[in-house]
Amino acid sequence: MKIVTALLALALATSACAQTTWKNLHFGQNPDQVRAALAAQGIPVATSQEGSLQSTSDYQLLLPGLRRSLPVRADFRFTDAGGLMDVTLYLDLAAMRENYTELRTDESLLNFASDKLTRALTDIYAAPVSTTSECDTDPAALAAKPIGCTIDWHGTGQSISIDWLTRPSHLYIRYQMLAPDL
Repeated sequence: MKIVTALLALALATSACAQTTWKNLHFGQNPDQVRAALAAQGIPVATSQEGSLQSTSDYQLLLPGLRRSLPVRADFRFTDAGGLMDVTLYLDLAAMRENYTELRTDESLLNFASDKLTRALTDIYAAPVSTTSECDTDPAALAAKPIGCTIDWHGTGQSISIDWLTRPSHLYIRYQMLAPDL
């Protein structure tokens, strides 16, 4: 019985350290492991000057209910010890403008992408744990002044956030490892 208990404890500890995140990557993987896992999925990356890995082309993120994908770039950051700690997806607004010509303004693109991403993440992680009040701004008012929005979810061993800002226009999704010692 002690052997079974010890094996079960080891399995749980191993799975906690190898928490799965975006594209079945695991927090704690080293850059070579991340590069190999992404290459196997057809996602090319290069090493930045800071030591993170960055996609070299857009990844076409197809969400439920969409006929056209959302083009994103990915950035993978590592701890000083070399383990994956953060995955950030950046919406490629220039490419999105070409794919969604009916959405004529950056504010419309951000609102559309944020809405679709929020629905998809809520389907996976349940209701957000927090949302800033600016996320509920009337879309017609988005062009009037700089507005920022943050929506947060918690998954097993990770936090997930959507952040967008109207000036300068950007949107990103961040998957971040939660501190295992807390």
